[in-house]
Amino acid sequence: MGVTEKETGANAGEGDHQVTPQSPGALGAGLAATAESIVRTIEGSPEFAKLGQQVAGIVGKFLPPGSMKDLVSGTWMGHPAHPMLTDIPIGAWTSALFLDLMGKDGADTLIGLGILAALPTAVTGLSELADFGSDPEFAVGAAHALANVAALGLYSTSWLARKTGSRSLGVVLSLAATGLLTGAGFLGGHLSFRRGIGVNHTAYEWGVDDWTPVLADADLPLAAPMVANAGGSDIVLYRRVDGICALSDRCTHAGGPLHEGTIEGDRIICPWHASAFHLQDGTVARGPATAPQPSFETRVRDGQIEVRSRK
Repeated sequence: MGVTEKETGANAGEGDHQVTPQSPGALGAGLAATAESIVRTIEGSPEFAKLGQQVAGIVGKFLPPGSMKDLVSGTWMGHPAHPMLTDIPIGAWTSALFLDLMGKDGADTLIGLGILAALPTAVTGLSELADFGSDPEFAVGAAHALANVAALGLYSTSWLARKTGSRSLGVVLSLAATGLLTGAGFLGGHLSFRRGIGVNHTAYEWGVDDWTPVLADADLPLAAPMVANAGGSDIVLYRRVDGICALSDRCTHAGGPLHEGTIEGDRIICPWHASAFHLQDGTVARGPATAPQPSFETRVRDGQIEVRSRK
């Protein structure tokens, strides 16, 4: 379709019918469609998905929930570590590219710096891969990792070629590595901005400004998490001997349902990746979560538990 035409047959007597032509797409629509098709093919690859799951299983054994997992996740600074660390190798290698193109000194040193920085960056990325939850995520994650490993191999070979007198070969290898790095970066962006990896999964929940009834006080037992709804978003309620605690039910790390988790002392544990949050105010007690849970003040009025967002 997409052109003006007249209906025929059974509808001919109803008059002419015009089909509105489709307007032009956005700038670069063709290129975007091609990229989308490539990513969809990767997401649907069972081989890539299986590889991603295998790698995730190995990484998970070496990085169980705890201090080391918190370190590489970025829990200690309240922000995922991987995106920040990627700036160093990407910046070093991109700068080296331009120095090579301009015939200036310093590219060799920058390539070496990027190689060194790529190692901790890879560890933080693999830690994120271990927390993926679906086949498309594992598939794209595996392709992203493979492209980065290939780029690192080419940059390393480029650095060795430069140091052994084969500078022209080294430049060619680094140019090829830049292409792989660009593709890997695109896939990493897809994981973040399309798949929501590393984002705060409560970012678009509305706050509750006014006291809002969410559950009859008699319906909330002691020491048993229960889900309710406030302002269109699910919250988890938990009655302790000293009062009622309320947090967003959707884990900030990957969206796990906290009401299905367990209670350890003053903390609630996400059932998906074992992130722990303090019941009183939602602060992170253990990663891999980096953002605190939205928390709520609570009170009981006329037999109803009421909540409002904590200021």
